[in-house]
Amino acid sequence: MTKTGLKRGVRTAAAVLLIALAGCGPGLNQQRRANYLASHPNIDPATRSLIEKGRVAPGMTREQVLAAWGSPPSDCPRWRSNLMEIWDYCHHPGRTLVVFDQSGRVSKVSMP
Repeated sequence: MTKTGLKRGVRTAAAVLLIALAGCGPGLNQQRRANYLASHPNIDPATRSLIEKGRVAPGMTREQVLAAWGSPPSDCPRWRSNLMEIWDYCHHPGRTLVVFDQSGRVSKVSMP
């Protein structure tokens, strides 16, 4: 490979990395939250406030957790049984488990 080809490859890799990182930034989270709240104008004010602040609490639905935090990273485990479902946000500060009950509502948010 020539020096020019190597430099071009490094620049391309850097551009791809920057685009990927931009997708993980706070702007994307804010947009996801705003979109959810705009499409659910009658949401409970307390839940609205939690989503706006990017927080998750007992009583929230799966859809509301997705609005607040997004999907758990694909390399983090998930568990499901007849009684509960657990989403592991393994890269979240302090690692956070979100436990859903049989009705699909958050029953517990814990940091193991």
